[in-house]
Amino acid sequence: MSDDISLSEKRMYGETRPETHAYVASGLGVTRVETAGGQIGRFSLDHRCEARDIAGENGEIAVATDDAVLISTDDGFAAAGFGPATAVGYDGDGLLAAGGGRVARYAADEWQTLDAVADVRAIGGGLLGAADGVYGLPDCEYLGLYDAADVTDGYAATADGLYGYDGNWRQFRSGPHGAVARDGERIHAADRDALLELDDDGWRACDLPVRERVVDVVHGADTYAVTAAGTFLVDTPDEATADGRGGWRGRSLGLPGVVGIAVA
Repeated sequence: MSDDISLSEKRMYGETRPETHAYVASGLGVTRVETAGGQIGRFSLDHRCEARDIAGENGEIAVATDDAVLISTDDGFAAAGFGPATAVGYDGDGLLAAGGGRVARYAADEWQTLDAVADVRAIGGGLLGAADGVYGLPDCEYLGLYDAADVTDGYAATADGLYGYDGNWRQFRSGPHGAVARDGERIHAADRDALLELDDDGWRACDLPVRERVVDVVHGADTYAVTAAGTFLVDTPDEATADGRGGWRGRSLGLPGVVGIAVA
């Protein structure tokens, strides 16, 4: 799968943004998408597999599959020796993976088991999201809640609401939420109907170009999201776009079974 639109000759408006490679995980595999300045360019299938989860950090992409944890290399994706996995993520000490009831960290070219946690769905922000709730890293201390779909620093998206954590859980929104992401300035979450952003006035729905369920969101130079139907979305400030008009833009990638998005 590929597309022939290049970003190399597109004129940037205001500040110049370098091209970003975003990686979308799906039932088809890992698809790389080129994007810069609000423009969505070429996309191609980098690795064929049935992906369960994806994460990126410091120039590296990790993928959880039913067969192995894959790590990006100069020559493509290579198995890292963990075995079948349901979730991958990064923290300040590097790569973590979960699968088969085991949570482990990749260090010195080997996996070091941290603890046993069943049915882990997400790893992020020093937390694990699992079927029976949320756990804290690195000791896998049980922190509560139930049926966690996604986690990030201080937040959890669960089957019955979006929660924040400051020693105790506080519910910010009710109803099923499937994704949450946070960096130093931006916080986004997704429920069944909308992608939401937290600002000074509270949670507001993002003005997306499609009415599709968002399954994952991640922050980088811009904010990137992907829908269950395979639409890639990017939100860029006005001053960083070619035409001076920012906001959300999207493009269908035609991917089945989309589960996540990552940038490195």
